[in-house]
Amino acid sequence: MLRHALAAVLLFSIPTAVIAQSDASTGTQQDPQAAYQKLAKSFAKAMSVWQDELQATIKKAQEAGERVPRSAYAPPTKEFVGTAQELAQEHAGKDTAVPFLGFILKNASRERNAVKWAVKTLASDHAESKAIGDIVDYLPKVARMAGRSSKSLLNDIADNHSDNTVRAKALLARARQSAANDKSVAAVADLEQVKKLTTDQDLLDEVKEALVETQKLAVGSVAPEIDGVDIDGVKFKLSDYRGKVVLLDFWGFW
Repeated sequence: MLRHALAAVLLFSIPTAVIAQSDASTGTQQDPQAAYQKLAKSFAKAMSVWQDELQATIKKAQEAGERVPRSAYAPPTKEFVGTAQELAQEHAGKDTAVPFLGFILKNASRERNAVKWAVKTLASDHAESKAIGDIVDYLPKVARMAGRSSKSLLNDIADNHSDNTVRAKALLARARQSAANDKSVAAVADLEQVKKLTTDQDLLDEVKEALVETQKLAVGSVAPEIDGVDIDGVKFKLSDYRGKVVLLDFWGFW
């Protein structure tokens, strides 16, 4: 049985839900699946607009030789997280609340209180539900905002859930978190456990891929080969620099 006492140690009060004033708002009579789709669609649209505006702001600042205002980098998540919280409260105690709680974990940027509330609600109301398996991947993402509560919930699901598929998903999420923290031994142990719990081919494929990444990219392992072209157009391979100190700088803009 899962340890519901986990929820009791989360010492904070539940904040009042923010009522979003966007087209993501929904009435209490709306079907939960339709409400979620509407919320997700509105959020994706807002994020697309924000990204376009951010790129335009960056370009304008560069042309003017000015700094980009810090506020320009803040994504418009607050009102949508607030709407998700309101919808989760409408479906309190039911599994239909889980997707909205997962939305908060997945998309929150600065909404720390909402994240803590979502983790607490999942621990107290949905820890034994099969529905929680669909959102366990988001628990490691919010560790910095939710503190030890998200880690404790993930561990509880991975070690104790009655459904093997849900356990497998939680173990896979925990393994990825361990690998990211250079804890390859723990990651491999969880991945091997997943193989014993499920015959789901999609999950097993993910395990296979994660094992390769964990074992090849673990600290102390030989770096995988990388081919490229330098700034002068000359082709090179990472192995050309074996025995030398090499700094790899991976970057991108999303």
